[in-house]
Amino acid sequence: MSKEGNKVGRFKALVLPTEAAGDWSEVWQRRLFLALTVFFLGLGIFFRLYGVGARNLWTDEAWVALAATQPTPAAALAGGKSTPPFYLLTVWGMVQVWGASETVLRLTSVLLGISALLLFWPLAMRLLPPWPALAALALASVSPRLVYFSKELKQYSADVFFAVAAFLLVERQLRRQGQSGWLLFTGLLAVGLGFSYPLVFILPVAAVVLWWQLPAARPAVVWSFLGLAVVFLAYYLFLFRGQVDRELLIYWQADFPDLSGLGPFFTWLGAAWWRFGRYFFPDWRVLPGAALALIGLIYCARQGRARVVWYFFGPLLLALAAAFAHRYPFMGHAGGVRLMMFAAPMLYLVTGAGIATVGSWLTAKVGGAAWHGTPARKNGRRWGPALLLSLFLVLVVLWQRPVFLWQENLWPQMNREEIAPLIRYVETHRRPGDAIYLYYFAIDPFMFYYRGPMTDIIWGQSCHDRGLPLPRERLLQIRRLWLVFSHFETEADIDRFTANLLGQGWTRELSLAQPGALLRLYRPPWAGPAPESTGVRPPTPE
Repeated sequence: MSKEGNKVGRFKALVLPTEAAGDWSEVWQRRLFLALTVFFLGLGIFFRLYGVGARNLWTDEAWVALAATQPTPAAALAGGKSTPPFYLLTVWGMVQVWGASETVLRLTSVLLGISALLLFWPLAMRLLPPWPALAALALASVSPRLVYFSKELKQYSADVFFAVAAFLLVERQLRRQGQSGWLLFTGLLAVGLGFSYPLVFILPVAAVVLWWQLPAARPAVVWSFLGLAVVFLAYYLFLFRGQVDRELLIYWQADFPDLSGLGPFFTWLGAAWWRFGRYFFPDWRVLPGAALALIGLIYCARQGRARVVWYFFGPLLLALAAAFAHRYPFMGHAGGVRLMMFAAPMLYLVTGAGIATVGSWLTAKVGGAAWHGTPARKNGRRWGPALLLSLFLVLVVLWQRPVFLWQENLWPQMNREEIAPLIRYVETHRRPGDAIYLYYFAIDPFMFYYRGPMTDIIWGQSCHDRGLPLPRERLLQIRRLWLVFSHFETEADIDRFTANLLGQGWTRELSLAQPGALLRLYRPPWAGPAPESTGVRPPTPE
């Protein structure tokens, strides 16, 4: 057979379910499978593109944006805090070409998110039979977590992309029996280390699998991963070491293991896994989600796919080891589980296997249809696959709350902080004698969006400030004080914070709210009564 024929054959084997040779009566199953594949890929891409620039940058995005808008690459890296250097430089390059709109700033994440989905499909098809691979694709396609981080100006979509790419490259080498492709393998993963810090948890797992599965290619495995180790060391010495944020290490203390005893340790570990489950299977779905993932892991272990179990648990165990060393938070509090996004692809893959296993068992009990796509005989031949498809839709679509899923993927509410209209209002209504106090978490968004004079601004030192940090003579010069807030829990929390900050006697003249952001205007007791009409009008939401 020609080389072109071999390529076509490999494509068919990758995309379409395997069926008994000559069984043309089941061609419709192939067509249905292909249609569903195209549907979920298209839906996932649509979700990841829709509304990319339709919301303001929130606190964590804003500091990346401020770094990416610096005039030089060196200045960008210096301001990037803990952002991986290649991700930040890619965003910086796009800003130089197309400007600093929200869409351009998030474009790198969008491209990585879409690419991760496109690579996830061949990975799933190589690790699972077709129908469970399709269930995994459906989960990854509509996952609110994967969709959201594909539209956020942070590096987490790079974590997902390079996790999928690394495992796919391993599978590629296994398929080639390690006979070629090592330069490409090493080069791509070396680049990936500059985009994604958690790739260091995946590379040792990849090395173990390749060493174990390819005894004849072990010298190539050794040289490849020695090269990656040298690249990582160079990155660390020249880039990573200077990006260690001491404040973040302090912030993550609760996410490091509690070693005061066995009881406290296992309590901490159980809570960490619970947060992990709730993050990727929201609300009450954590229990059925965990059960389906466990069923999928058992299936893979029993069906000679044990490396899938290693792909899932291996990186998590290494991340736990890093948490012991106080170098990486493990399934953190307050949304810190986002640092585990590298584990999401394999979680959805084993959950897809669990869904298909349950569907296979139920379908076989009723109609005798096999779950991997081979048509059933006799009565099950006609309606067994349809029942399997129905179970698939129930478990994947209804289980994920389709209305909520649709809304969150198109108009995400997580970290929505519409602060720009409030900042523009301050710009147009600020008067001589006004001062501006910036809540600690509002500083970076304010600096990104504000175009007024950077004078008489009071920079919040924490989200627990008490009293304005000004000398008395400067304080008495204030005629009005604007308070700008974002990234807070509730407005009641802001009321308590303001009472501690200002004390008694201040009069509130204005309060304007946008999702996740708040603007207030206060007059101090020494400024006298306010005029009868201040001429203030609420800003028009965008």
